[in-house]
Amino acid sequence: MTRPFPAIDDALGRAAARLPDWPVPAPDGLAATLDDLGWRTAPEGLARLAAACGLLALLAFPALAVAPLVGLVAVTYAVAVGYAVLRVPDLALALHGSRVVGSGPAFVARLALRVRLDPSAEAAAAFAARTGDGPLAEALARRIRATAGTPETALDAVTDDLSDPGLRRAVALVHAAVETPAADRGRVLDRALAAARDATERHVREGVRAVRGPVNAVYAFGVVLPLALVGLVPVAPAAGVALPLGTVALVYDVFLPLALVGAAAWVLAHRPAVFPAGRADTAAGVDRRRAAGLGLGAALLAAVGTLVLDVAWALPVAAPCCGVGVALAVAARPAVDLDDHARAVSVGLPDAVAVVGRRLAGGDPPETAVAAAGTTIPGPTGELFAAADRTRRALGRPLEDAFFGRHGVVGPEHGTRVSGTLGLLLDAASGGRAGGRVLAEVADGLDAVQRLENDARADLADLADTLVRTGGLFAPVVAGVTVTLAGHVGSLEDATGSVLPVASLGLVVGVYVAWSAVVLTALGVCLDGGVRRAQLAFRVGTALASAGACYACAAAAAALLL
Repeated sequence: MTRPFPAIDDALGRAAARLPDWPVPAPDGLAATLDDLGWRTAPEGLARLAAACGLLALLAFPALAVAPLVGLVAVTYAVAVGYAVLRVPDLALALHGSRVVGSGPAFVARLALRVRLDPSAEAAAAFAARTGDGPLAEALARRIRATAGTPETALDAVTDDLSDPGLRRAVALVHAAVETPAADRGRVLDRALAAARDATERHVREGVRAVRGPVNAVYAFGVVLPLALVGLVPVAPAAGVALPLGTVALVYDVFLPLALVGAAAWVLAHRPAVFPAGRADTAAGVDRRRAAGLGLGAALLAAVGTLVLDVAWALPVAAPCCGVGVALAVAARPAVDLDDHARAVSVGLPDAVAVVGRRLAGGDPPETAVAAAGTTIPGPTGELFAAADRTRRALGRPLEDAFFGRHGVVGPEHGTRVSGTLGLLLDAASGGRAGGRVLAEVADGLDAVQRLENDARADLADLADTLVRTGGLFAPVVAGVTVTLAGHVGSLEDATGSVLPVASLGLVVGVYVAWSAVVLTALGVCLDGGVRRAQLAFRVGTALASAGACYACAAAAAALLL
């Protein structure tokens, strides 16, 4: 298997290498999980890391007698980190398996395209590895290198990287189609594509069922219930229940955030496969000076706003949230624009492939077919093809140079899906009429993959939207109103009977609001489109700024009405 998430593997390996070589036994199953991932970190190394965290927790126990809250926080975080170290491989394996199944239809479509043009297992494997993206293309490239000079083919070897039986069947059918007579080859390849799509559809359905319950639990027990319980803090002493502020802070700012992060990690690892349009977010520069300046301005504006609205106690929450949120959103905005453009181009690719395929099948040369796609297809996809046609005519270069050459119209900002599909199109275009007929069939396959992607997102759209809106809007509003109401219920007293300032309760709840804005928004964004750094930074920044502003404004509005 191609090593997934190498950065995490390397980081864990470096951390484990710094520890003494203690003879710590690894938990059952950890070695098998690391072997399935192909990670270099030894299971004993992870066990030593977890043991080191446990040792830190033991060393922090004496602090409980001197500073109970500080000691409990230290123990909690040490235990949580130690547990996370042992759970990371399982979550990584689950997420990698989801990505493998999700990339299956596009992977099999590339294999089938090449077999239609050239019934050779070696040529099909080389083409899919060269033009594809994702874990299956990487695994196939590695298998090609490993099987070079041996009787085994890369298509046979790559089945070891496929845990889903439907994908194994699809690849086996593609391999069988190589030896099938030309009259029946198309039907065998159609069955291979159908098997890959069925495997992914089944995975999506199972994934939606698996995550829907935990996501609803996160919303109910991680947001709704904690915010409702805030209102009980001021009246608890009247009922004879002592609720020290330190205990409230420990629950809301330590235990609940850790629980939210853990639940979000599990959900993301088991989410159904969603197919990213590319990784265009890596191509944009970041204007750090502008982002920092606007973030500082937003923080100052929020601070002044809390003073003007007479909710100065919300300043320590509103100012940092607005400042950091605006800085994140401004820094990520250029990359988000590129990412959105890549997605828009990707959406129109099936139609462009169909137009080029029909033109080629009708006898038009590839240059005319590409020009026709540029004038027929609306939006960014048509503009890309039109730009390629203009570049070809201006430079007098072949189509491949017009798309991918030094002055080509396709760059890193378009992402791997766009570049891979265009490479597939150009390769098929060299086959003339036969290539055109194949492209028409491939366009249907791309349409099916796109529908599958849209269905997967639609199944989780309500959950993702609810999480994002709750983190950035509903939770801060409810929290701000609740804290203000708590201040008007009566004198707030802690366990010692001294008056508990509303500002202290507001800070405790505000920190939880900030945590919720980050975690819930990140979970919603990743459920919808996977882990995409630019989109994640922008949406989290927007939610954080919105949470800070809504928290202060809701508190001021509630105070005005009381």
